Amino acid sequence: MAKVTGPLYSMSASGKLADAMVYFGWKGINVVRGWVKPANPMAEKQGDHRIMLGGTGRAVAEIKPAKVFATQLITLALIPGGQTKQSFLVKYILDHYLTSSLAYGTMLAAFTAHTNSGAFNAAADTLGVVEYDLTYAAVSAYQKGFGLYLIAKAANALAFVGTPYTTNITAWVTADVNGMINDFTSAS
Repeated sequence: MAKVTGPLYSMSASGKLADAMVYFGWKGINVVRGWVKPANPMAEKQGDHRIMLGGTGRAVAEIKPAKVFATQLITLALIPGGQTKQSFLVKYILDHYLTSSLAYGTMLAAFTAHTNSGAFNAAADTLGVVEYDLTYAAVSAYQKGFGLYLIAKAANALAFVGTPYTTNITAWVTADVNGMINDFTSAS
């Protein structure tokens, strides 16, 4: 129900009026716009995007403040103003590796073919990262270790310093995966 102070369109109004208009304050200005019922399409394309975003977000969420990995992001001055470490990495991964459903399939195939994909999955178990899937998506489920693999790939590309980041991701062994996970959990 709309709450009106003074004559309509003069002093202020807030809330929805019928199913037609919404009145609200924005940056100190009283504004009105048409009311739009939010949609939640469960289309394949939307499901594909949600899997890519949701799976990556869950993996990147394991990067905690004041830990070695997070400190590298800050030290290298990679994070633009207004972004968090997590939002920067999610955006970086989506912009560079998961640009489409086809790119997602290609990257997932590279992950499953990696000689140490099992080490990434074991690390995901340690951190509590789980597989992410939606029934209405056309792409395969986001495997639990896949996000960690993409984070490692991004660390390589962003020129992180020290072991294991100076080793190309294709040559990573279990010790390299464990080193990155240690950087996720060790205080800087």
